[in-house]
Amino acid sequence: MKKVFVMLCAVVITASAWAKSDPAPVENEKVMAAFEKQFTEAKDVTWTEKQGYFLASFKLNNDRMLAWYTPDGEVEAVHRSIQQKQMTFLASEAVTQLTKDKQILNIAEISKQGELFYLVKTDDEKCFSLYKVSASGDYTRIEKTKKKK
Repeated sequence: MKKVFVMLCAVVITASAWAKSDPAPVENEKVMAAFEKQFTEAKDVTWTEKQGYFLASFKLNNDRMLAWYTPDGEVEAVHRSIQQKQMTFLASEAVTQLTKDKQILNIAEISKQGELFYLVKTDDEKCFSLYKVSASGDYTRIEKTKKKK
């Protein structure tokens, strides 16, 4: 389940620019109540339903965010697009070493059930890669896509 969720995050990061969403509120009172309680200052909220989750895309304090909710109104995860300087020191150092010969395309901070990690998408001459970086600086490549020649 954990790998499926990480892959779902990767897909959302990659495809978020093309995703069509329904700006109307979700017809689930538990989800709406939970969202309104947790993100009272959210602006530009749009909703989609994917793979059994309700996904809210919104802006909060000038940050673009996504929140995944179960049908019971429980937060499964929260995603925030960030810059490298917003990462923990150890994670930022790991990304600096990891991307010596690569370009950083996107960094997403993910908070899931008490765990904080980052998804870092990179580009180099040969491929695009997606890395999962822990707050303590450990990292694993979770996706590699070779470029077409």
